[in-house]
Amino acid sequence: MTPRIGFRDHLVGLVLCVAYVALLIPTAADIGMSRDEGFYVRAAQDYGAWMRLYADDRTEALTPEAIDHGWSFNSEHPGLVKSMFALSWLLHESKKDPGAARDAPAQGFFATDSLAFRFPGMACAGLLLWLLYIFGARVFGRPAGAFAAASYALLPRAFYHAHLDCFDVPITLAITFAVYAYWRSLRSRSWAVMAGIAFGLALATKHNSWILPPIFLIHFVWTTVSVRSRRKKGERISASLSSRPWWLLSMATIGPLIFVATWPWLWDLETILPRIGFYIRFHLSHEYYNMVYFGRTYFEPPFPIAFPFVLTLFTVPLTFLVLVGLGLSRRARALLPDGIAKRIWPKGDVQADAAHTDVLLFGCLLAPLVVIALPSSPIFGGTKHWLTAYPFFALYAGFGFVRVAHSFRHALGARLPKAGDTARALAAVVLLAPLAIETHHSHPFGLSHYTAAAGGVPGAADHGMNRQFWGFTTGSLTEFFKREMPNGGSVYLCDTLPSAWTMLQRDGHLPRNIRGTMDLPSADFVMVHHEHHFAEVDFQAWVAFGSTQPVHVLTLDGVPIVTVYENPRRRR
Repeated sequence: MTPRIGFRDHLVGLVLCVAYVALLIPTAADIGMSRDEGFYVRAAQDYGAWMRLYADDRTEALTPEAIDHGWSFNSEHPGLVKSMFALSWLLHESKKDPGAARDAPAQGFFATDSLAFRFPGMACAGLLLWLLYIFGARVFGRPAGAFAAASYALLPRAFYHAHLDCFDVPITLAITFAVYAYWRSLRSRSWAVMAGIAFGLALATKHNSWILPPIFLIHFVWTTVSVRSRRKKGERISASLSSRPWWLLSMATIGPLIFVATWPWLWDLETILPRIGFYIRFHLSHEYYNMVYFGRTYFEPPFPIAFPFVLTLFTVPLTFLVLVGLGLSRRARALLPDGIAKRIWPKGDVQADAAHTDVLLFGCLLAPLVVIALPSSPIFGGTKHWLTAYPFFALYAGFGFVRVAHSFRHALGARLPKAGDTARALAAVVLLAPLAIETHHSHPFGLSHYTAAAGGVPGAADHGMNRQFWGFTTGSLTEFFKREMPNGGSVYLCDTLPSAWTMLQRDGHLPRNIRGTMDLPSADFVMVHHEHHFAEVDFQAWVAFGSTQPVHVLTLDGVPIVTVYENPRRRR
């Protein structure tokens, strides 16, 4: 029986949320800013300048010229999340001392400039845990919900992305909330309105949201047909389950309104349709960037169908995947049509609920992986492209945990009367510990970490898997550069954006007199980020410097992540 969710449950969710954000804030400084973050920092600053103009002169701010000036950059993504980044930045700036020295990192509302931009993404990660707990508690019970939230928080790549000034965690939150709102709308007309709002927020976050209507339609038809069939057979079905798609009406009306309302770049009636068309075409025909998979660099389709499934196996802790498998196997009967389920499991102890919740959750788990598995789908973002599936993995891991805890209780029951809570706590510690250890070990190299299924990081290197992307690992070299260049100098940036290098300086991790450059022969040091398509930079450094000997190699478990070469003129 589904528990009644009340104030205490939301208090638990709030504690999970705050605790996770409190963990993310101090660990963010360890992670250098990635390429995508650099673009979103600039967009947030442009948005913030427009917001200041709007506060000072609303008429001027609403002119097409002012809107284009403030909102045209990075127009391939909607405006909602970047607006959150902008508001966080404006709050940070409002607390800065205008008299602070230019070269010193100015203390504002946040400890650093990068944290100001990254904080909204961290807040979304915390809110996702809150939502996962509530969702899991309603579907599988409170212990399952708590474990789902905790296990998701401790997935190495989810933990890495939770720190970033990017859209991947916000869209994961938005999609999970839209699924939750749709599920609640099947029994509540007021939640149908919320489904429209949630879908609008997802649309305004990222194009991943486009996958939701087909999933919901398939589930709704499945549920409606099942309910009608069972009622014809005389079975009693909850009268509160609606057979009318009020959620669809809400999503079709409220959703697009929120999408447009949160993106001023679309506010001109003369350009709104061409600009929406540009946005849709951009993502339907997205350009292809490279990704390495089993020693081959893929620049163009067809891409390997197994890619998302193998990368999930290689990057998600095995303990978590086993629990997901256990949860899905125990719920398998509820994933089948009623007639087939009864023939296969005539006396199964798991029954599908009237809303066929398992069909919805499994669809949301599987769909993101299937989309990336299509040979034409770009794979350059790796696991972040199906991060939206992981909350639903976590819900089934929560159910798997409940089954394991039940076995623990029986094992302890003969020795410890009333051992239920003790068994559950012990099972949680045993099952969460491997995830926590993996995540701790992966930090701050989240995109370079691989699990035991790949043979760890060395095994993944042997298999020819991608070691990193976005150039964020430069953040782990700041102490080396400060030590080697006390009087300043220059560094060839390789895969690091100049804006990401500048952020290291703005945050005080690097002095201003250590410059980033893209002129390799004249640089004092050359970084080579170990990605297949940067192998040529190794050769360029050897030719330019007349030596193949590096002066420093940044490694993870003995695997080179970044190699640094020194210009010999520095020693003359």
